[in-house]
Amino acid sequence: MAEWSTVDSPKKAPMTSSNDGNCVSDDYIPFSDIGSGTNQERNLLDDTMDKEWLCQQAYHIPWTISERRDDTGLRQILCYICTTLVRKMATFLPKNDRLTHRLIGDLVLKSSDEISPVHAQGYRFVGPQNFWEISFDLNDNQKDTPCLTLECLKTSSSILSSLDRSLSPCDNFYEFACNGWIKSNQIPPGQNQWSLLKLLGRSTDYFIKDLLENQSIPNPSPGLVMAQAFYNACMNESLIQERKFAPLFTWISHLFGGWSLLPSGSQGARTDNGEFLTKDHFNLTEMYLSHFKIYGYNPLFQIEIGQDLKNSSHFVIEIAQGHLCLQRENYLNETSPTYEKVVTAYKSFMRNYSKLLGVPLDKLDELNAIYDFEKKLAQNMEDRSERDPEKYFLLTTLKNLSDICPVFEWKLLLSRLFEPLNYTISDNQAIALTETKYFKARCQVYMDYMKNDTGIRILHNLAVWQFIWTTRHLMPNEVDRLQKEYMEAETGLNNYPERWLTCVAETQEAFGWILGYLFANEKFDQKSNDAAAEMIHEIREAFKENFASVHWMQEEDKIKAIEKVDAMKASVGYPMYLNQTAEEIRLLSYMTNITESTYFENALRARAALILDHLNDLITEDIDRWDLQPHVVNAFYKDNANHIYFPAGILQPPVYDHAHPLSLNFGGIGMVVGHEITHAFDHQGAKRDAKGNYRQWWSNKTREAFKRNSQCMIDQYSNYSILNTSLNGKMTLGENIADNGGIKAAYRAFKKLESKYSDGTVLPALDFTSDQLFFLAFAQIWCIKQLPRATLTTVLYDVHTVDRYRVIGTLMNSEDFARVYNCPSGSYMNPKTKCSVW
Repeated sequence: MAEWSTVDSPKKAPMTSSNDGNCVSDDYIPFSDIGSGTNQERNLLDDTMDKEWLCQQAYHIPWTISERRDDTGLRQILCYICTTLVRKMATFLPKNDRLTHRLIGDLVLKSSDEISPVHAQGYRFVGPQNFWEISFDLNDNQKDTPCLTLECLKTSSSILSSLDRSLSPCDNFYEFACNGWIKSNQIPPGQNQWSLLKLLGRSTDYFIKDLLENQSIPNPSPGLVMAQAFYNACMNESLIQERKFAPLFTWISHLFGGWSLLPSGSQGARTDNGEFLTKDHFNLTEMYLSHFKIYGYNPLFQIEIGQDLKNSSHFVIEIAQGHLCLQRENYLNETSPTYEKVVTAYKSFMRNYSKLLGVPLDKLDELNAIYDFEKKLAQNMEDRSERDPEKYFLLTTLKNLSDICPVFEWKLLLSRLFEPLNYTISDNQAIALTETKYFKARCQVYMDYMKNDTGIRILHNLAVWQFIWTTRHLMPNEVDRLQKEYMEAETGLNNYPERWLTCVAETQEAFGWILGYLFANEKFDQKSNDAAAEMIHEIREAFKENFASVHWMQEEDKIKAIEKVDAMKASVGYPMYLNQTAEEIRLLSYMTNITESTYFENALRARAALILDHLNDLITEDIDRWDLQPHVVNAFYKDNANHIYFPAGILQPPVYDHAHPLSLNFGGIGMVVGHEITHAFDHQGAKRDAKGNYRQWWSNKTREAFKRNSQCMIDQYSNYSILNTSLNGKMTLGENIADNGGIKAAYRAFKKLESKYSDGTVLPALDFTSDQLFFLAFAQIWCIKQLPRATLTTVLYDVHTVDRYRVIGTLMNSEDFARVYNCPSGSYMNPKTKCSVW
């Protein structure tokens, strides 16, 4: 049983935790050392008695054996409260009383005169017991008086239990801040990682689940009613099993005229004996028309609505890079150990699933040609770490597009897509190619395959297979079992999440704006909105003030940069247009025939509705339209509008809580705000002016200096490795610049406001200064537990650095952090060489 001490000096820092989790004061005096007394007193003060039981009985603290052992943070909080209350008793007990002396101790008694009588207002005796039972006013806001509300206790407990006190913060701050959290948390079934942000997202999932399952909501909106039907169809697994593959075969016939690999006469097979899959009859555009209405992409290209790179007020149709079944890197490195397992599992799934659908054994080898074609396209896709919007951008017209890539009938395709919106496509329609060089090369691959019947058959097989691949999650359980090997190779998972989580995720994707509004309306209040707005203002001011210390930047360029920050727009919570019934009606107008008995069809119809909603942006030309739904746990910077957005979903504990101390809020959501502001000046944002237009608005000297400082950061992060894989500092440069600039701006704003809110919340049992808590809050947001494959996926494909090095890399460069934690120069967390852009 753990041993607790209740003797502490009011002048000392709060309790710390020993290695075994026991709560021990820095100036602990054993009860047995207090002195002799009466038998009754000795029974009370016997050093062998159960001090935990004593505190529990004295202050009616409920706990179980398992709770005492499992939650170090909670133990420290309870110990702190127990000790604090005993100290408070000195206000009422006579100094010369022998029992008082033995219970409280000399150190407390000598300082009891310093306790203001005003503090006694919140305390009263309930009855005479061995230890008096004390009740106290939880709203006592005296300066430096710890907050003992449930929320404050939970916050302190969370911070303490996440720590690893056996480590020095200067040796590895991420492990110091997060090891406790990593050790005490388990990854839930069906997830390959778990983090504080995932936990926040899960609470949103539960809220949405309750909405979707609550049939007694008074006067539900038509949108909620339709979302509930969509959710119920997803949850009806018995009906999904009963329908088997019939919906898939029906849609293969509808979209592609059937699949030539299936036996003649079977469900989903072609009825023309392949006559139209010949050079004389095949029409690539017609084959993809209906598919584009649902997905908006194929392997060659994706259709998006964007803005002219050099005139952000001008909306255009973008022809962007298409999608393959696997990530580009898998095809290019198929023999590398890192990728080989994924490729092998993918090919195995192709064969097994095709057999399950009825493809004869003698036709299975044709699947290899599908993979080979995808590989050729992958060889003509841009490396994600080399992507530069300006490098291969081309603004042209629809008429010219036919000359650039004659493989498609572009006017026919686009006219059919925009037809439901009553928008006319002309030959002069503005078209933006985002990666012209690679797009032309992929067009040529298609043209080469269309020269003969064999190539045309491969193109058709690929189109059908990609549809089968993207709908595999809508299939009965047999498919889940078949793709287990692939799922484990790709994600590290060998199990699936609970069904309701899958259905909530799918319903959110389809009805996110409607559900997000209901979430924001319930969870987001004006107080949070005002506080976030003030925080954004202060951090912007701090970011502007920092330009004075950016010595590599020319003075005239600093003025322009300040103007860009001043011009930056900010939106918080959710878009106001969601308040209008007309917006829900517009969104629902794209949805058709959503029923509780048609799960597969619902999913496709919802996808088609989302495509129409996106295409409608070309008509509305709303430069400030939100791209993230209100309940999403994220934030973003829209570079072509110079606009930052903070949805209600991320303005929740632990990232933000208006009851939290300033240090935690600025280290949490404040750093996120600073991060998004800094994106306006990362390696891509820095190329856009205050209106979001791509142009040369800095002097050559400033541009070259920016490149030098950026290269330092590229090299720094590229020198980190995890799972024997080096990080790609070039691919993650934009996010790393934003992290580093964001933490600096947030900290400076925090210090500026600290005096204004000096009487803010004081959390119990934390022996950290407010400055230290700021950096601790930042680090603990990124506490994460991952399967190795999840970590590797982040390293290989994500523009964000893995969470461990987001913390370490950012704080290594921070002079403020090194000073606050007193890290020696040359220590791991305070290297002599630092990188700084902003």
